[in-house]
Amino acid sequence: MISAKDPAEIVTVTFDFSHLATAVSAPVITCDVVRGETHDTTAMLPGSPEIIGRRVLQRLAGGISGNSYRLACQIDDADGERWVVAGIMPVRRA
Repeated sequence: MISAKDPAEIVTVTFDFSHLATAVSAPVITCDVVRGETHDTTAMLPGSPEIIGRRVLQRLAGGISGNSYRLACQIDDADGERWVVAGIMPVRRA
């Protein structure tokens, strides 16, 4: 589970692949509604993911209060493996 955020906040979410991969490349981030009002979540992922070592950082904005979202990051490892780290993030008014 990822910490809850307020709809007005812009936060950075970290996906840690240090226990899975020896190197990280080609990150793909997805955001899907798993509970609550369905809507286009494209605007919730402003900017591109950033790779720092074996972690991927992604800015996250908006969301609908009362919704929960599945955030997932898919990466490719140096040896050809592909890994996904995911979590559920609730959005609640502070």
